[in-house]
Amino acid sequence: MSTTAQALSALAPGEVGASTLPPSLSQRAVDSVTGWLARRTSRRGFLVRAGMVGTALAVDPTGYVLRPGTAYAAVCGPGSGASSGWTVFCATIHNGVNACPPGSIAAGWWKADGASLCGGKARYIIDCNASCSRCTTPGARAGICSSSCWSCSCQSGLPGTCDQRKVCCNAFRYGQCNQDVRQVGGVHCRVVSCTPPWRFEECSTAPATDNRTVDHNSDKLPQRYTAITARYIALGENGSELGASVYGEVAVAGGTAQRYQRGRISSKPGVGTWETLGAVSSRYVATGAEGGPLGFPIAAPSAAARGGRAQRFQRGRISWHAATGAFEVRAPLAAAYEQLGAEGGALGYPVSGTVAVAGGSAGSFQSGRISWSAATGAHATRGEIARRYVQLGGEAGPLGFPVAGERTEDDTPGPWRRPGAVRVRRSDFQRGSLVLDERTGVVEQRPRSG
Repeated sequence: MSTTAQALSALAPGEVGASTLPPSLSQRAVDSVTGWLARRTSRRGFLVRAGMVGTALAVDPTGYVLRPGTAYAAVCGPGSGASSGWTVFCATIHNGVNACPPGSIAAGWWKADGASLCGGKARYIIDCNASCSRCTTPGARAGICSSSCWSCSCQSGLPGTCDQRKVCCNAFRYGQCNQDVRQVGGVHCRVVSCTPPWRFEECSTAPATDNRTVDHNSDKLPQRYTAITARYIALGENGSELGASVYGEVAVAGGTAQRYQRGRISSKPGVGTWETLGAVSSRYVATGAEGGPLGFPIAAPSAAARGGRAQRFQRGRISWHAATGAFEVRAPLAAAYEQLGAEGGALGYPVSGTVAVAGGSAGSFQSGRISWSAATGAHATRGEIARRYVQLGGEAGPLGFPVAGERTEDDTPGPWRRPGAVRVRRSDFQRGSLVLDERTGVVEQRPRSG
């Protein structure tokens, strides 16, 4: 591999390090793109740009092989230098977050028609203007306050990114947003959206258009229109429960993913494109997300019993309730849990994730436990029987794994039974049974019947 290709390979960010193209084709793409960059920039600039194009190659390798000469231009688009006069994107200076940073507000917007980044529809650019927080001017006339009052300071470009446009320099306001705020400072940065801003900001619908900005972008923003973009737009983008995007789309094992302020969207061919939200999303990421034991989501989040939330994945589910938190139930325990009614059934919500135990796996719930081994399958124990089972050592204890679900029966007289007909609940295990007398609440350990 060439020296430039090695540099790109080392610098390319993302959640998987290798392109999905055959090695020879990937190498030719990298060499072509990096060779083009090396002829047009300084060594420092080359390293920065190589890292950006590496991201694009990881997410959309085929597209960049077909147009290597324009790969870098596609990252930040035209007018990305400080001398262009345009204002920087908020994601560039706000840790990848495509939202107005603290100390600024949405003050106006315009649109650019026919944007490829929005699937050929209009793309909206929202100016986030600085506040006039350094001055107090009661009764001041509406407009732009003195630059000495702005909550940010003018900077000429931003090193380390291809988006080196102006930061907090342009004293301008379109004026369709937050019209109750009479005075604002200069434009701190810009937010982009394929959804009209009046749907998620306090903005009017008064139109303004500037098609020169249709291909403006940042290396800290999504780079192309994808199934994830389409799903995000359908949910309402910044106005959705996901909030603003955080950095761009990345390649993951088997598909792609995109982070947001309050969740994630995951996409895999043949599986679908679905969001995970809030605490469920946090737990999903904690288990390894798409590359973890749950795999990709296979449906949207749904409401669950008693005000909770649940979501299904390729190999299990995650359930959340304010009283318990969010925990996963992995296959094959998940199938048994769902047969019992899942969150609305006899076990309630999980209170732990699925854990490995000697010879199998197990999970704890509000009102019981599910245990699985290859020899016995997955079966639940409930209530007082489950508590006694855990006290005895659970799956590693003298009883071993449950071999069937709990059943109710009459405890007629016999060697191990009380005189008279007594209603009991019984769970059978590999090496014995636990029997609950419903009158007394006492759980007895007995030899397994039959």
